[in-house]
Amino acid sequence: MKGYIQGQSIILTQPLPDNIKDGDEVEISVSVIPHQKYPFPTFDLQINDESLKREKVYESD
Repeated sequence: MKGYIQGQSIILTQPLPDNIKDGDEVEISVSVIPHQKYPFPTFDLQINDESLKREKVYESD
């Protein structure tokens, strides 16, 4: 089954099987699914640390 985490709860995206009823004890296994790659080409911007410093960006000449 698949679902997602919201706060401290697991939200299921599929209905439970018919053979599971209220009050049944179940065992849960959790694994992280890696994010899917984008369907289009991407690249790393490679911004250097100096470009992120506010003093350097707004420095007057």
